[in-house]
Amino acid sequence: MTPKERYLVHQIHPAKLATDVGASLVSTVLLWRHRRLAGLAVLVVPAPVASALLLRGDLGRWRDTAAGRYVLGHMPSSMQALRVVSAVVTAVGGWQRRPGVLVCGHTLTVVGWSHGLLARRPPGRPS
Repeated sequence: MTPKERYLVHQIHPAKLATDVGASLVSTVLLWRHRRLAGLAVLVVPAPVASALLLRGDLGRWRDTAAGRYVLGHMPSSMQALRVVSAVVTAVGGWQRRPGVLVCGHTLTVVGWSHGLLARRPPGRPS
């Protein structure tokens, strides 16, 4: 597996997903309560630590799952960047205590993960 493939596949590992979701929830609560340093620390530290640990292991079994095939085929750099922007928007929404901004941030996350469902298929390819 190439380094790029490993990076994409590790994102669907259950431990990585749990870390990302948990860190987002906890950091949003902390930022909502205006605990800036704690909120930012929870936002930026756990995800790279989880990634570093997972990238050292064998990710081959995850590549061959439906989710692994999905990220390999439908997670371009632009969608990864959108997911980073969504984390920032969510953090700002928490800090400003604006539920609408939080919804916007989470919507961007869903769009980032849904690229394969939203992307146009080339002509002649079955739906």
